[in-house]
Amino acid sequence: MPLDTLIQEITKKGEEEVKRIENETKREVEKILADAKAEAELILKRAREEAEKDGEALKRQEISSLNLELKRVQLSKQKEITEEVFRRLRQKISEMDEKTRKMVLKSLIEKNAKDGMRLYVRKEDEEIVKEILKKVKLQLQLAGNISALGGLILEEPSGDVRVNLTFDELLSSLYDKKLAEVAKILFG
Repeated sequence: MPLDTLIQEITKKGEEEVKRIENETKREVEKILADAKAEAELILKRAREEAEKDGEALKRQEISSLNLELKRVQLSKQKEITEEVFRRLRQKISEMDEKTRKMVLKSLIEKNAKDGMRLYVRKEDEEIVKEILKKVKLQLQLAGNISALGGLILEEPSGDVRVNLTFDELLSSLYDKKLAEVAKILFG
């Protein structure tokens, strides 16, 4: 299954990027979490003082409400950090060197294209793809440009079947599949 192989390759690269990014973001994560906890503790302290004045029932109600708010703030910060990890991964993909880009595009073509298909790529990748097309044993038509981080779209001559192998689409799929795993790595 060529797409699975590609997804595994991208997943592997993504995991490597996550590990590198994790080191960079760990300090930021700790600071954000410390700030959120400090803010929550301040809110909790104020709530406790009010609750003592208003009685035990009100105290329980406020603490419960603050705990929910703390959890919401913490989850919100975790989501922000996780999205930042994937934003940085997108940035790394957009800055991919030409050799790596050529290797990935060639792999995508070899594993997914069939004779006669139309090929859509970024304007910036046209020359790389033309070079690849000279080397592969497939008759493909460069049919137009796409707006994406990179990758390609393959289309059957009839136009009935389109295979979206853009880096954007592959990263989005990876994000959906690996979000929980990345969050576990970052937050335990």
